[in-house]
Amino acid sequence: MTEIVQAGLRLRGRYSARGYVVALVAVILIPALLLAGWLAVWSAQSERAQLEQSARNQTREVIGVIDREVIGVRNLLLGLAASPSLQVDDLRAFHAQATSVSKITRRQIVLLDRRLNAQVVNTAFPWGAQLRLAIPAARLESEAELVRTERPVVSGVFFGPLIKQYVVSVVVPVFRENELRYSLAGGIPLESFAKILRSLDIHPGQLVTVIDREGIVIARSERHSEFVGTRIKAPMPLDTTGIGRSANRDGIPFHWFNRQSDLTGWYISVGLPDRILEAPSRRAIMSVAVAGSVLLSVAIALSYLWGGQLGQSVGALGIDRKPTREEFEVLFESAPNGVMVMGSDGIIMLVNSQLARKFGYAPADLIGQRVEILVPERLRGGHNEFRKDFARDPQSRPMGAGRELFGRRKDGSEFPVEIALNPIETAAGNLVMATVVDISARKLAEQRLSTALTERDDLRRRFMQAQENERLRLAHELHDQTGQSLTAAMLELKSIESLAKEGEREQLRHLRRQMEEIGKTLHRVAWELRPASIDEIGLAGALGNYISEWSMQYGVEADFYCADPKLDDLSEEIRTTIYRVVQEALTNVAKHAQSATSVSVVVERGDQDLQLMVEDDGCGFDAAASAGPGGGSLGLAGMRERLSLIGGRIEIESSVGAGTTIFARIPLDRARMTM
Repeated sequence: MTEIVQAGLRLRGRYSARGYVVALVAVILIPALLLAGWLAVWSAQSERAQLEQSARNQTREVIGVIDREVIGVRNLLLGLAASPSLQVDDLRAFHAQATSVSKITRRQIVLLDRRLNAQVVNTAFPWGAQLRLAIPAARLESEAELVRTERPVVSGVFFGPLIKQYVVSVVVPVFRENELRYSLAGGIPLESFAKILRSLDIHPGQLVTVIDREGIVIARSERHSEFVGTRIKAPMPLDTTGIGRSANRDGIPFHWFNRQSDLTGWYISVGLPDRILEAPSRRAIMSVAVAGSVLLSVAIALSYLWGGQLGQSVGALGIDRKPTREEFEVLFESAPNGVMVMGSDGIIMLVNSQLARKFGYAPADLIGQRVEILVPERLRGGHNEFRKDFARDPQSRPMGAGRELFGRRKDGSEFPVEIALNPIETAAGNLVMATVVDISARKLAEQRLSTALTERDDLRRRFMQAQENERLRLAHELHDQTGQSLTAAMLELKSIESLAKEGEREQLRHLRRQMEEIGKTLHRVAWELRPASIDEIGLAGALGNYISEWSMQYGVEADFYCADPKLDDLSEEIRTTIYRVVQEALTNVAKHAQSATSVSVVVERGDQDLQLMVEDDGCGFDAAASAGPGGGSLGLAGMRERLSLIGGRIEIESSVGAGTTIFARIPLDRARMTM
């Protein structure tokens, strides 16, 4: 009977040890595998988001190049519309001029007489030829829109019978004595847009399509000749910046990223196959599933074998018995950190090889020594006091909380450490177990991180200074060079106007007014880049001028208060930052607070910082949503970045319908003041 009980105990011990080991491995590995799976899925979602953002960026890029092509043809036609021969109805001379332009640009140019509703000039035919050509329906629609709006229009797709290919037309009005007399049209073959798409750097797998307002394909990045001039099956979405999902004509599922051109009204659709968008998730799930299954299987198998070997010893450790001396030594020596045990008098009683090796001693050399042998001489006095305090109130806690601790090696060198103390009560008296961790690598990493952050801030500061220098250079060039050249051209134009005939003077006056508008635009751009007054009349004067001009430009009442006589004693970096923050804040008011009727800007000095406030009574917004990472507009992010480089901070108070107040605070320490 006794033998049966002993056999049962041995069997229970064997299986309990194995079960505990397997369960421990499973408890550790399963959460780790779940975390790895979550990270893999998150990474896949980030990769998908990058693909979607790339498609959105592609729509903007395609719209830009397509619009530039149309604008080029429109400007060409506007130049021909101002031809003197056309203004005096000398159609023969105008035909010669248009034909020469057509040969250079390879564009067919057609002049339609609105009174006759018939072509009178067509560069595809010699002068005097019969022009009884039927006008395609798309051209008739563009002519009707031209009459209705009296502005340049772009037609839909139609088949050009002369050039035997699909084209679109850009049509501009020609006025005589404030009457729409002619319409001037220039054709653009759709192959031109296909060449533009082929020249772009389109992401592999993306399908770019240009579609007119009627759903006709204008150009396609792949198989253009098969689809050009055909109508798409699905209607374009009302939300032209949204995402649609459907299969293409080959039955392949796509996600479509759509955007509409403000100039032409055409739609740009960038498609990504679902297989490309879903590939990162499939790869992540497959990799985690395969790797996790293999790792979990191997770990459980090894733990099962090791647990069986452990159970074959005399009883299961921790269940049937206490550890033997040999097992205790193994556990003590296997600790990943340095461990030592000392008495309340500071005499070292036990030490593992990890700690002895860190301090450059053999374990036997430390036994019986006072613990101060491991403390730098300059810190030993304070260490004695700390040891006495711990003896009066022994409890588990870190040593020297809030202070930097150092250990002393046998050769006298020092290294940073962290120490945790635990009191131990025994029959022989109270002992203290100290766990010592060498944090040299961590300190070095922190130092390198601090150095890297400092270098990053310095690079950002130099980059912003380079931006300001470049803005100043551009402002000077626009004002001093381009502005003077434009003024000289207007004076010359005015002198030509006095010599011109009465019928031509109105054209010259119109051209001069356009050049005056260009001059005003150049002045405003130079003013926005960097007004010279910030260096000439001081920051307060420059801000006052800017706010006054801004108020006149946008029709919003604005007042400015600054009673700081030492504002220009600040460093150039701080003054530039203050000016740019005010400029960006007012730009945001003009863009996003259309209902604002008044704005207040206040600059005042506090005890320790300079305070800037910009307040408006506009529509407001959800300030809490803009406070998180990635929240808010690019303007708010730019203000935060500029202020952070000079130690400043920004606070925003706003709610929907209650206006917005921006507070900026800049510290006024000596390091950031000019002498």
